[in-house]
Amino acid sequence: MALSDDPHASDQESDGEGLDEEQYQWLQEQLAHIGNLHIEGDEEEDEWADPSGGLLVNIFAACEEGSMDQLTTNIQELKDTQYDVNTPGPDGDTALHLACLYGHQQCAELLLQEGAKADAVNPEDGTTPLHDAAAGGYAGIVQMLLEKSGPGSVSLQDSDGDTALHNAARGGHLAVVQQLLAAGAAPSVLNSSGKTPAGESDNQEVVRALVAAAAAALGVGGTAPAAAAAAPAAAPAADTAACGASMDAQ
Repeated sequence: MALSDDPHASDQESDGEGLDEEQYQWLQEQLAHIGNLHIEGDEEEDEWADPSGGLLVNIFAACEEGSMDQLTTNIQELKDTQYDVNTPGPDGDTALHLACLYGHQQCAELLLQEGAKADAVNPEDGTTPLHDAAAGGYAGIVQMLLEKSGPGSVSLQDSDGDTALHNAARGGHLAVVQQLLAAGAAPSVLNSSGKTPAGESDNQEVVRALVAAAAAALGVGGTAPAAAAAAPAAAPAADTAACGASMDAQ
């Protein structure tokens, strides 16, 4: 309802004296509704309550900040509860996910020693610690995860269809791309956008490495390096090569 039916009425008092009773009541209802929306929004943000009484929140913070002293202390305290380092936070990430995401290798190593699952899957977005480490180009963490996780970890896809190789390629992290390929990552896997890892990269060295791997998977008579050198360094060309490999394999 409009506050005034008179388009020329501009001298109404701001305290409500210029409103009739029905208009004033409507305005109060709208203000109350807006206030309730803010309250509901705050409740949603605070919906996750740390079941460990604050220990998990502290552990997550330590993994984000790289605080080894805090992490060590809180892990020991957590052992006196029914929870452990694999208990996820409000967005589905475990402590190891966060340590890998922020590139804190010592924290990741400690968590693995304390029983963290190297191939834990976030139920919200399907990511693993390897996805996070690969996205950041953290080669040392990637190596640890490859040693601790099962052989299928390099093939796991998140909710967007991305493998760790997609993430590494997207970030232009050549060393990690090479690590993952050596561990058996497939260069021709398509994500939900229909792109191979090469198709997600604008780094020429990364694209060449992925095209070479795709050519090798095709068994192109030992000419994979030559094929990689001759291939255009554009992502669409890399996708075409990898998709061809996938079709031939069917």
